[in-house]
Amino acid sequence: MDRNINDEKTKGGMLSGLIGGTLSLTASAVIVKLIGLFYKIPIASFLGDEGMGYFNSAYTVYAFFYLLCTAGVPKAVMILISEAKARGRMCDQKKIFRIAIILFLSVGTFLTLLFMIFAHPISHLIGNSGSYLTMVAIAPSIIFVALSGVIRGYLSANTRLLDIAVSQVVEGVGKLGVGLILAGLGKRWNLDLKCISALTILGVTFGSVVGLLYLLVCLKTFKTNEKAGQNDNSIKASTVIKRIFSISLPITLSAALMSVSSLIDLGLIMRSLVKIGYNESVAGALYGNYTTLAVPMLNLAMSVISPISIAFLPILTRCIVSSDKEGFKRTEKSAIGFSQILAAPMMIGLIVYAREILTMLFKKSEIEIGARLLSFIAPSIFFYSLLLIINTILEAAGRTRAPLLSMAIGSIVKVGVSYYLIVKAEMGIIGAPVGTVISYAVALVISTLIYGISFKKHAPIFEGSILPYLSSFIAIILSRFVYDRIILILSPTPALILSILIAALIYLIILAFCGIIRPKEMQELAKYTNLS
Repeated sequence: MDRNINDEKTKGGMLSGLIGGTLSLTASAVIVKLIGLFYKIPIASFLGDEGMGYFNSAYTVYAFFYLLCTAGVPKAVMILISEAKARGRMCDQKKIFRIAIILFLSVGTFLTLLFMIFAHPISHLIGNSGSYLTMVAIAPSIIFVALSGVIRGYLSANTRLLDIAVSQVVEGVGKLGVGLILAGLGKRWNLDLKCISALTILGVTFGSVVGLLYLLVCLKTFKTNEKAGQNDNSIKASTVIKRIFSISLPITLSAALMSVSSLIDLGLIMRSLVKIGYNESVAGALYGNYTTLAVPMLNLAMSVISPISIAFLPILTRCIVSSDKEGFKRTEKSAIGFSQILAAPMMIGLIVYAREILTMLFKKSEIEIGARLLSFIAPSIFFYSLLLIINTILEAAGRTRAPLLSMAIGSIVKVGVSYYLIVKAEMGIIGAPVGTVISYAVALVISTLIYGISFKKHAPIFEGSILPYLSSFIAIILSRFVYDRIILILSPTPALILSILIAALIYLIILAFCGIIRPKEMQELAKYTNLS
């Protein structure tokens, strides 16, 4: 009897770690986004348009190198460590981690030196030679983010999600604090804008350092509690290196496709709008409206959902490696359900409250156009949330090239559909968000087909979607009814916040009433979170 009670407590504790860790990653993603917003506003006042030109040029180039070191590295390490844990091979876990650290210390150092050496010609190539110093100042952070990626992958495989969440916030706060201090000092010392921009971006480098230091502390604390591994023959170093690259490269290329797609968007939208009669100034304003108002809100919603992949990937990997079909089925269902519980209210909320949300955040005269664009792009959240989980399952099963294929096809479709729609006068700029929605839908179809071929069954993508979306629709429509009445006595911002809180309360009540999250199922899931 006592043993059963202890087992239930253990399961509850593991469950708490999984769900709590996922929510902490979600919260940290939102906090980091907000820090980025608060970072840019004062920085822009320090640097002005010219200085921000140096800053943004350097950061755009840096983002490419950052992508190479972070997009696939954590997942590759996470998958390999999870596989080793499922087989009970502690020596393999430690060897994989050591090799990954050495490998990406080398890769990070090489990319840092490459960036610094070619910073001068790159700055001339992009037509902003003044950004050279800023590029040099941010280059060292590549080493630190590469190492952080490895450690985050290791900690994720061991479900230490709270440690990762805190490290991201620490990194963001370090960037914000040091960046603002150095920008202020540069201004006080009357340095030229090139130097102030370089000093400001040092905040990013400092943030990456303190983030890494925090992760090292977490790693040391965790590793002291690990049991010693066996001394039998462990995995070969060449095998580890080969597998790390075979896993991380497709994931990195898949992420890179999104960046390339955004660049194509710029030229496609501008040229298409000019083709149907807009002058360059108006076309630029419409593009700016789309990328400043609608796209960031979509990215924020996606950043809230993305941590689910980090939380569930190790569990799915363990179930597949150990041939635990029942555990895989339950974990898969929980991942899809959890993603839809988060995605549903965000999608419907952005559609119903698009104008009010943008008015509260941006206070711009172009809100009406931005709100319409946001309403059209919001359905992407539904397709993205399902695509994320299906791709995560495929990655856990070793099908790391599948997401690359689906995203590549989706990107091609996006370009074709967007161009076809934008050049129609009755659509114009609306074609861009519609193209984005269709691209994610097509990518989901491709990944779902690959899933069916791989697992010989249909992906349960709709089983966990209907009730969350129906519940969200009811909750948000009721809150909108309240909003339309309290706006008569309250100012817009308090009325919106109160309405959102009412919607959240109604949504949670409906979820509880319908039993969408059942305690018994959650306890069953808990035993599959034990990766030890």
